[in-house]
Amino acid sequence: MKLKGCKRRGMTLLELVIASAMMAMLLTAVSLVLRTGRQAWEAHEADYTRLEGLHATLRHMVRQVRQSDSVAALSAASSNSGFLTLTMPDGSTVAWQHDSSSNSVKCGVTTPDQLLSNNITGLNVVGYKPDGVTTTTVPSEIQSLIISVTVQLPRETNATRTYSSKAWIRSW
Repeated sequence: MKLKGCKRRGMTLLELVIASAMMAMLLTAVSLVLRTGRQAWEAHEADYTRLEGLHATLRHMVRQVRQSDSVAALSAASSNSGFLTLTMPDGSTVAWQHDSSSNSVKCGVTTPDQLLSNNITGLNVVGYKPDGVTTTTVPSEIQSLIISVTVQLPRETNATRTYSSKAWIRSW
């Protein structure tokens, strides 16, 4: 009698079931690790995108302030949803405005009608007299500005980042 052959087939089936169960556990563990890694990557990417929008907005505004002749209009220093209008050397006006309903900053020549950046939760512009210390909202007295841009990071609860830059108007 050849019982060994029959017994061996039963063991092979048992080994196959055990190997399949082990493979299923291994695949489940790997998929959980990969999914967690992807979620972390996406959260970091969302933060990075918002911070890049913040930097781009701030750089764009500071560059234009440094090239301008004067300030034409300015929001109140206490406003977190501010606006700024500059007079350029060629006589044109360039304007920026924060739209709090869409959390975006718009800019444009004469009127701010073009999207500059999304996911901006705050824009604050403060004007200073030539001494660089005394604040003012009178456009003819403004010689420098501090521009602050704020974003909300989705990865963290109540995590906001605000970056500021001071820019001097070159023509006195």
